[in-house]
Amino acid sequence: MRHNKETKIVVLGAYNSGKTTTLEQICHNRAKVEYNGTTTALDYGNTMINGKKVHFFGTPGQDRFRFMRRIVSEGLDGAILVVDNSKGITSTDQEIMGRLEQFNIPYVIFANKQDLNSDNLDTDSDAPVIPTIAQDGDGVMEGVETLLEILQ
Repeated sequence: MRHNKETKIVVLGAYNSGKTTTLEQICHNRAKVEYNGTTTALDYGNTMINGKKVHFFGTPGQDRFRFMRRIVSEGLDGAILVVDNSKGITSTDQEIMGRLEQFNIPYVIFANKQDLNSDNLDTDSDAPVIPTIAQDGDGVMEGVETLLEILQ
């Protein structure tokens, strides 16, 4: 049973969208399982935000690890969908958005890699879109705060 002051956020997105880098910016206490620089199971980190402990789980982006996204997402309170803004919404991103909306899970979209493409992200979702550059930390904590406000 989770303490009522703890929150579970899952960081989702297509391969190479910047999920691990996003999680590194949020949490300095982080563990990951990877092979050749690619997340194969999950990334994990936690941090205190406004007096509440928030747990962040990053999922692998490759289609062959789709089952891991479902396992890691069990019991989540909210999600961050990291999209590579230089590529736009992928079929993986579409699938993730569909599942989040199907189960009424609050989420925000990080339009990441704004340094490569700063155009507005074209999405059919009503979720807030936060422009980010995860490598520099730009927009990341603002996006987390937006999600936490939605969860309250």
